[in-house]
Amino acid sequence: MEPEKKHILVVDDEFSICEVLGQYLKKDGYNVTMASSGEEALEVLGKSPVHLIISDIKMPGISGVDLLKHVKETDGALPVLMTTGFPTLDTAIEALKLGAYDYMTKPFHLEEIGEKVKRAFSTIKLQEENVLFSKLVSLHEVTKELTATLEVNELNYKFLDFSLRMVKADGGALLLVDHMGKLAITETAGEHFTPAYWLNQPFVATSRFVAQQQEPALIIMDATPPHKELPPLPPEVCSLISFPLKTPSRVIGVLNLVRLKQHEPHTDLDMEIVNVLASQASIAIENVRLYSNIRDNYLKTIRAFALAVEAKDEYTHGHSENVMKYTVVLAKRLGLPDHEIELVKYAGLLHDIGKIGVSENILNKAGKLTTQEFEEIKKHPELGARIISDVPFLKSLVPMVLHHHEFFNGCGYPLKIAGNSIPFGARILSVADAYEAMTSDRPYRKSLSIEVAFNILIEERGKQFDPQVVDAFLDIMQPGKTAK
Repeated sequence: MEPEKKHILVVDDEFSICEVLGQYLKKDGYNVTMASSGEEALEVLGKSPVHLIISDIKMPGISGVDLLKHVKETDGALPVLMTTGFPTLDTAIEALKLGAYDYMTKPFHLEEIGEKVKRAFSTIKLQEENVLFSKLVSLHEVTKELTATLEVNELNYKFLDFSLRMVKADGGALLLVDHMGKLAITETAGEHFTPAYWLNQPFVATSRFVAQQQEPALIIMDATPPHKELPPLPPEVCSLISFPLKTPSRVIGVLNLVRLKQHEPHTDLDMEIVNVLASQASIAIENVRLYSNIRDNYLKTIRAFALAVEAKDEYTHGHSENVMKYTVVLAKRLGLPDHEIELVKYAGLLHDIGKIGVSENILNKAGKLTTQEFEEIKKHPELGARIISDVPFLKSLVPMVLHHHEFFNGCGYPLKIAGNSIPFGARILSVADAYEAMTSDRPYRKSLSIEVAFNILIEERGKQFDPQVVDAFLDIMQPGKTAK
């Protein structure tokens, strides 16, 4: 469906906002219906298809949050953009957790609204295309593994490797359309088949032709090419399969596979095999891109929340970023694999996100906290764990955020677990967090010297902190000096 046929429902109890948004979106070619209340919005939804909703959060009667809940119960795929003139972190978190596509505060720029609407429709279209392709393509074991891969480089390597092995090719190249709309060599395979080899004129010309025509080509040595525009093969090659990688809307790349002269040329059966692989790989590549975009958006949102926590306390500005840096260095020194280092990295950034729920008066108190105030502070690991537990990309961080104030001897909080019962990532985070806090100014004290902080880590080795982590940290910060 073209943009001009999309139906947008604008819901706001302020008529002027409805009118301005409606006129702006109509100029962009959308069909727009305006509703002045949640009740009126529900009537519109019951009468005609709506493709996107822009709704104020605070309205008399049925609020924007109530409307969002109703929409997600009846049509989970319908995107809802929430707006409010009274922004709070609690309302933002609630809206996102309930499934809002995005969250905006008033006053907003109309251009910003327009861009968010376009992105929402682009995301929907891509999701619909991926679902359609998934139903049409047979899922074999190889293609299942492709679709389960979420890292771009790993996916490219696997796809090309599987393709070579499935059709017994001697060499191959995967070309993907870059941000400039040009084919670029992304991955190569096969002995002597370097990127430079694939820049030879026959392969460049064939790849461009296949991408433009959106049709595959099987070129066999000494045989008439399937199209007169295709150049002859290099003398060492007996056959070339050049296959476009397509989604329903566009070509995203080209797969080239060759056999050398000492082998039999490829057949139509090989083309069928590549067809299945290429079709599934196209979905996988687009899914990985979508996954990466969604993950980045989640992380940007959560990073903003983390920064908002620090904004409540001028003394902790930059604390989470610094803790994140320490955790990464520590995790590498302790030999964690790359995927676990990434988890520890983001746990370092988000470990204090639960302080969103702690009073600024307590966070900024210059004197000693009362018992009751300290009990409030101690709630932040559990609150932080609850906040991120509903975000799919962040669920794996929950144990580290929840347990980063546990003590190695079992005297910490919130669950008083000890030793190896504490997740290793949380033990790393505990040392990094404590050191950064000790060497920074706080409302109740000036920063401690580095030497004093080191001595405290040594003194608390085996008590508050894991000895292995303390030793690794001191080895990084004081090469050659042992904590023992």
